[in-house]
Amino acid sequence: MSARRVGSSTGQLGRSALARSAAVVLLLTGLVVTGCSRSGAQEATSQDEPAVVTTVSGTEDLHQIRLTKDGASRIGLTLATVSAAMPNAADGPNPTSVAAGAVIYDQNGATWVYVQQQPLTYQRTQVILSRVAGDTATLRSGPPVGTEVALLGVAELKGAEEGVPGEQ
Repeated sequence: MSARRVGSSTGQLGRSALARSAAVVLLLTGLVVTGCSRSGAQEATSQDEPAVVTTVSGTEDLHQIRLTKDGASRIGLTLATVSAAMPNAADGPNPTSVAAGAVIYDQNGATWVYVQQQPLTYQRTQVILSRVAGDTATLRSGPPVGTEVALLGVAELKGAEEGVPGEQ
């Protein structure tokens, strides 16, 4: 697994919980202030919006999140690369691994990662976990080896996708 920072020239990966919380507040405040609505496909109305969310064609609940460089920097977005995992009988054929911090859970317990579709554009993709050991999640199914997924900034991407409570 490897991780790299997006939208910033500082390569320091460590951030305190307070700094991450501040980044969440900044991003979500930016989304509220710019009036980013959640209805249907959205188009950028201003160069200043940190994120634009569009519905994936043919789905109702999957979206692509396109960030600006400033938006990615504000949330401290860092990527990790999906890698091959050491096979284990319980993992099934061709298991992969990713940083455990890249995996998010929805309200039903399903597991997901945000896959980089193109630079600064991410889409939630379901994964099936086999196990988590330390900071590594072994996937029974998910994106192929070499795929870049969001690591730091995942909660902010989820917030951008799902919207801010009370925002219309």
